[in-house]
Amino acid sequence: MTDFSDTYHTDTGMTLPDGVHVFAREEALGNIAILDSALTLHNTGLAEDFPAAAIEHATIAVVEIDSNNPSSLARLERLRALRPNLPVIAGLQAAPVATVRSLLRKGVSDVLELPFSSEELVAAIIDVARISETPAAPVELAPVIAVIGAAGGVGATTVATQLAPLMPEHLGDNARAALIDLSLQSGDASAYLDKQAKLTIHHLFGAVGRIDDELIRSVAMKCDDGFDLIAAPDEIEPIESAPAEAVSQVLRETRKRYDLVILDMPSTIANWAMPVLLSADVVVLVGLGKLSALRHVKRKLSLLQMLGRPRDSIAIVLNRCESGLFKRADASQMEELLHHPVEQMLEDDPSLLEEAQLQGYAVSHLQKRAKLSKQFAELAAALGDKIEKDS
Repeated sequence: MTDFSDTYHTDTGMTLPDGVHVFAREEALGNIAILDSALTLHNTGLAEDFPAAAIEHATIAVVEIDSNNPSSLARLERLRALRPNLPVIAGLQAAPVATVRSLLRKGVSDVLELPFSSEELVAAIIDVARISETPAAPVELAPVIAVIGAAGGVGATTVATQLAPLMPEHLGDNARAALIDLSLQSGDASAYLDKQAKLTIHHLFGAVGRIDDELIRSVAMKCDDGFDLIAAPDEIEPIESAPAEAVSQVLRETRKRYDLVILDMPSTIANWAMPVLLSADVVVLVGLGKLSALRHVKRKLSLLQMLGRPRDSIAIVLNRCESGLFKRADASQMEELLHHPVEQMLEDDPSLLEEAQLQGYAVSHLQKRAKLSKQFAELAAALGDKIEKDS
């Protein structure tokens, strides 16, 4: 730690933290060479990759950016993805307010004008260090229900979107849930709820480290019956394109602001999905209510058990069951084949579901006494009990 309080009129005894690395061209450094005993200076081009060792050990990064150079901005994105919690101070030539705001939304802690001024840089470093060292107050995180299909097309999104309006009543007065569509390639939750998303979860991924109440409110779409939807992106991208750290941070920030988080997971398990399934309070595994389809359920169940999921935290739901399958003997046969209890069997009622999804409602909103409505209500109650037991 190097003390510059006398030179730069900072608070008495204020020091610069160790591990501050500056990445800039020589002409952008201004007069900060006088701080070389306290900072580590790297002469790097505007789009040149940062030295890996320096990024690994940095506590604060000071980076020269050219807002008109896509490669320079892409380098910043890579840095944010690699070290999402690393405070970054950006230096750039005079730029429009919109550019500065965009950088701040991307997770940059402060923006300074180039060439750097040693006094301004010291003040910015001290401010960033002070914020970083302030211990965060403990925050209770909401429980998580992850809904995943045993295979594609089994109705996992239907189950997730039907549970979302039912779960809040099991969480207490004025409770609110968030439904996050993590099926990033083919997310249908917004269509099933008759919602048109202007902003999607990608806007949260791009703001990791800077997510606040305002951003959550701008992305989450309010739905009836006490829940909000965070939609999947419209663009189809590789399923592995979501950084695991970004998914984790978005989930954590959402859990801070809601009483329950329901995740509509992709049936294909990407690397980033593994820790999500491992950390969820309850995993709802959805399969088809046919003996011929149980192989898919059994395979996905084995994977969840291999991940270490406790037996009572996995709820198997068999969807689109024909009326003859509702005999207890049929359920017992399926449980015997799966070596696991079946939490709920859902009747095949395509006309009721189609009408509900066209209007963006829960089936109980249209036909409260329908058998399918009662089955979803029973499932919600059972999951509420599992969450309460786990807490």
